[in-house]
Amino acid sequence: MAKARKIEDIGPKTPYKAAIGRLIETRFDEMMLHLDGTLAGRDPEELHDMRVASRRLRAAMDVALDCFPARFKYFHKTIKELTDVLGGVRDYDVLRVALVEYRDSRPVAERPAINAMLQNCRTEREVGREHLVEFFDRLERERFDVRFRGFIAEHTIG
Repeated sequence: MAKARKIEDIGPKTPYKAAIGRLIETRFDEMMLHLDGTLAGRDPEELHDMRVASRRLRAAMDVALDCFPARFKYFHKTIKELTDVLGGVRDYDVLRVALVEYRDSRPVAERPAINAMLQNCRTEREVGREHLVEFFDRLERERFDVRFRGFIAEHTIG
C-alpha cells in the first residue's frame, strides 16, 4: 500500500483555506498516480492503492465540506462514487485470495465447487471492471480532473 505523502508548505500559520486546498490537491494527485495501472487491470495492487488514496482524499473532503460553495458537493459526491466503484472491484480481489487459500486447504473432492465460486468471482470482477472503465470514461468526457483542480485552486489560493 502506498504511503500518504507529507503535505509540503503547511505550517501553524498557514490559513485553513490554503492548508485544506494543499491537502486535497495532494491527495488527489496521489490517487491519480494509480490511474493508468488501475485501468490496465494487470496489477490488483494498483487498484488497491488507488482505492486507499481515494479514501484519503474523501476523508479530507469530508472535513472541508462546509468550507466550500455548494458546487463542492458535486466533486465530493463524485469522489465518493469513485471510491465505491473501486471497492466494487477490489472486493473481488480480496475474495479471490481468500477463496484460493480456502480451496488449497480443503480436500480434493471439495475443490471443484470452490473453483466454480472462483470462476463466478472472476466474472463478477470483470463486470465491476467494465463499470470502472465506464466511470473513468465519463470523468474524462466531463473533464473532471481539470474542473476539480480549477475549483480547488479558485477557492483555496489567496
